[in-house]
Amino acid sequence: MENLTQNKSLEGIENADLECEDAIMQDKQRFGRVRTSLMRHLREKYGDAVANRALSRINKRVSEGSLNIKKQLTPLEENF
Repeated sequence: MENLTQNKSLEGIENADLECEDAIMQDKQRFGRVRTSLMRHLREKYGDAVANRALSRINKRVSEGSLNIKKQLTPLEENF
């Protein structure tokens, strides 16, 4: 029973991480940056650690030159 509780807790953390990353990537794609208001909302909803970690991961991928991330984050105007 305790392992089941731990697994659900880990799934919740993973879901929070993915939801934060998705929201950040959508914001970067739409506006070309991450708005302060979005980060404030994510920090309130998921906590400082989760939101900051998601932002750091995305920024690291972009700075390391991940082609998939850069392709996803190109502003919508450039795609037309």
